[in-house]
Amino acid sequence: MFGKNCHFLLDSTTLTVGNALFSKEFGSITSAEESLIFPKSRSLPYHRVRAEREDGSRVSFDVWDDIPLIRIGDDSENTLFKLIGEHWTVRAIKLNAFTDDVDTLAEEVQYNYFYQGFQKPIVGDIFFFEDPETDKAMIVISETPDWTRGELRIPQRRDCSVMLKNNGYPVVIGFCKKGECEALCRSYFRHTNDCPELVTMSNTWGDCNGDERVCEKFIVGEIDAAYDIGVDIVQIDDGWQVAGTVYPRVSDENGLIFQDDAWEHNIERFPNGIMPLTEKAKQLGVKVGLWFAPASRHCFERLEHDKAVMTKCYNEYGARFIKLDMYQATSKEHTDKFIDFLAHIHSLGDDITVQMDVTRHGRLNYLCGGEYGTIFVENRYTKTANSFPHRVLRNLWTISKYQPSNRFQFELINPDLNRDSYRNGDPFAPANYDMDYLFASVMLSNPLFWMEMQFLSSERRSQLVPLIKVWKEHRRTLAKADIMPIGEIPSGRSNTGFYVSANGKPEYLLLFREANDSEIAKFTLPVEKADAKVLYSNADVSLTIEKGVATAKFSKPRAYAFIKLN
Repeated sequence: MFGKNCHFLLDSTTLTVGNALFSKEFGSITSAEESLIFPKSRSLPYHRVRAEREDGSRVSFDVWDDIPLIRIGDDSENTLFKLIGEHWTVRAIKLNAFTDDVDTLAEEVQYNYFYQGFQKPIVGDIFFFEDPETDKAMIVISETPDWTRGELRIPQRRDCSVMLKNNGYPVVIGFCKKGECEALCRSYFRHTNDCPELVTMSNTWGDCNGDERVCEKFIVGEIDAAYDIGVDIVQIDDGWQVAGTVYPRVSDENGLIFQDDAWEHNIERFPNGIMPLTEKAKQLGVKVGLWFAPASRHCFERLEHDKAVMTKCYNEYGARFIKLDMYQATSKEHTDKFIDFLAHIHSLGDDITVQMDVTRHGRLNYLCGGEYGTIFVENRYTKTANSFPHRVLRNLWTISKYQPSNRFQFELINPDLNRDSYRNGDPFAPANYDMDYLFASVMLSNPLFWMEMQFLSSERRSQLVPLIKVWKEHRRTLAKADIMPIGEIPSGRSNTGFYVSANGKPEYLLLFREANDSEIAKFTLPVEKADAKVLYSNADVSLTIEKGVATAKFSKPRAYAFIKLN
């Protein structure tokens, strides 16, 4: 027995590991020892069994107290479980990174189990097994980076063994009932990345001026704007350091940006240093973050140097939020070193975290290293007319089916910028939307003000401030809650939204009437009846909830409503 609710037992060569909710057996084990792990990350503590097999190989098994799943340290377990019965379905989910080129973040395909197996491997990142005969279900998560995926195999033979190969990365197995796979999946990721509260952040790169304006005076203007609007963090992107990457360009194919003095602060732009800005921000209740590009050349040969830079950013610049960009991790060795780097950053203090950029290929993706920080999802710009509010909402809606929305940063832009870049009469152009609608569409994630905030008009600010004030009153609950998408997938014309629950009880609805002609929107809920109070909206809204259906009436299109449930 170990832990509060967890157990392990080695009987001859059979190891049994589990908690009060499940048990799982593993064979060919010769020895095992357990420990309680307090990770240098945002993961909740878990119980680990380190075991040795008959062939001399070693493997670890991780169990949390209160969820029915186990994480295996690599893909060396030959049989994850066996399927009994003829009626299983398998759903394979791919989570797509490289979002500069991809705008479909999640893809799901269903396979029907036939003749005791599959002829070919099923490729994906997350797999749901459901049996309509018994209502049993299992989930399998392949915690791989974006350059590889899991290959699920069920050979056509009588023992119906389920196997997964994924180049040596951890594999998670969970046990639940049919219809509960998505909820268990989200619960697992809330355990591995326990978000303390949702935060707002600004980053000036979104207005496409690069580092051209980055200097002390400009950042003071951003801090003042953050205080005025109610934004928590001002993140200084590329340009705070000596070796900027765009203006002027000093890097080449040999990576000259990563020379020894590259990550000293730029004295010309910041003659008084970074810390005075951090102190000014602190007086206004605002925090400061920095952008950083780890040197991944030659398998992170400058890892110790970059760790020292992060330590300096924490101690001497007061940075508490680090955006990691421009790196490549395209092998297991690369990935292990980068995770070591992430652990170092998180070891600097309980108040520091990272944002991992998945906009390019060859990074950690949504699953590998998931216990560290948040995910910067996408670059979308008004200058190139590829930023549309309904697409941002669609991407959050889609991926939140499988992962907690609190793991992500999704962006809102300045809708009045570059209006002439959009087709005349385009109903989905950002300028057609209220500023608080744009915030509402991402407020179940960590909203990213992808803009130079000091140039946001007073009218747009006035639309934002009241909603942000209400949101801050509820963001701690939102960060810990289970959030599931409801309604139609956002398309620009849909009725869509999210259902929020905590400990199985209803907490909130966030509903959207997109640019459609129907005043009435209906949403199927996982609760039969609830009292509802509109906390904030940009429209007149009435709402009833009866027999598991929420019926909302919005006074205008492009409307949202943030609703408390009791």
